[in-house]
Amino acid sequence: MSFTLRQLRYFVAVAETNKLADAAASVNISPSSITEAIKELEHILGADLIERNKSGVRLTCEGYRFLQSAQKILAAVAEAKNNFRQDSPETQGYLTLASSVTVSGYFLSNIFEAFRRAYPNIKVEFHEHSRVVIERKVEKEQIDIGIVLTSNIKDTGPFESTTLLKSQRHLWLSASHPLIQQDSVSLVDIANENYIQLLIDEAEKTTSNYWQDYKLKPEIIFRTESVEAVRNMVAIGAGVTILSDMVYRPWSLEGDRIEVRPVVEDIPTMDTGLIWLKNKSVSREARLFIDFCRMKYTSGLKS
Repeated sequence: MSFTLRQLRYFVAVAETNKLADAAASVNISPSSITEAIKELEHILGADLIERNKSGVRLTCEGYRFLQSAQKILAAVAEAKNNFRQDSPETQGYLTLASSVTVSGYFLSNIFEAFRRAYPNIKVEFHEHSRVVIERKVEKEQIDIGIVLTSNIKDTGPFESTTLLKSQRHLWLSASHPLIQQDSVSLVDIANENYIQLLIDEAEKTTSNYWQDYKLKPEIIFRTESVEAVRNMVAIGAGVTILSDMVYRPWSLEGDRIEVRPVVEDIPTMDTGLIWLKNKSVSREARLFIDFCRMKYTSGLKS
């Protein structure tokens, strides 16, 4: 028996909301229907994908691994749909984008390549800046669209925004770490471990905020702006970290394995999306890019 796109959409909705009721609302079905669809999917795959907790549900390790495949499948379907709905690929124009460093390294290339295939005659110019600089340049109309971590924006102010991807955060640890024996790990457990802190894209501020919510503090031994340095330090067992699935890779540059485990507490997702100037008519090229991104990343969640 094969799984269906419907089951994938429902599973991704659950993964992104962590609540069956919210997931059901996002795809316009009843919670019981979404529960049944997830059970069918688990039966087909022969693995438990979610588990319940006090605040809702969370992905199991198997669920986390399957989520990445499910998102890729739905994105491919959305792109195929878009090929029949888009304006003429002969559309010409110019578009200026700016992204923050995390977005540039782990998100931008996929969306750029897909957009370039759809609209080969729209010239796109890229810049990389911090979120604060991107916001200022969008407001001054120096760039058309910013691609940023929308979860870092507390007040959209003069901007319109749309979130394209919600990335769960998990504990990263070496394959030989003692905590690897646990199916999930609490912040209390992690507080007793050496912690590797990433600095880019306001990561330390985000880390501090959710640790403070639980009146805890990580034992930071190393701060770095390099994701690869974090990966290497974790892989050799120098410490652990909590980072998003979007930047996760199972191997360090030296070929050492990095494992992930769910965190018991509710850790906020790292959300990636677009910002553009509110109350202003955007250019045709900018509107095509916004609509294209929405189609590619969010249409897969619709029923």
